[in-house]
Amino acid sequence: MSDVDVNDPTVKEAVQQACVEVGLPLAYRSAVSQMLQTPSSEWPACCGEGCFPCQQSLGDAALRALELLGRRPGSEG
Repeated sequence: MSDVDVNDPTVKEAVQQACVEVGLPLAYRSAVSQMLQTPSSEWPACCGEGCFPCQQSLGDAALRALELLGRRPGSEG
């Protein structure tokens, strides 16, 4: 997903909306944005230890942002 320009206002808006929709505090927007620049196959998985934020929540927000942008998660960088 290296072709996603996280500085683009449209991407920033999609990330913010995605965070709101999945209930992720906006303080984690940068973490979600960083995930958009990483192949989804390399996203960390939930460890099951009850962390906050859970990696699954970050991934859900990243996937939602991609949906809002009309993109699909990629497996290559």
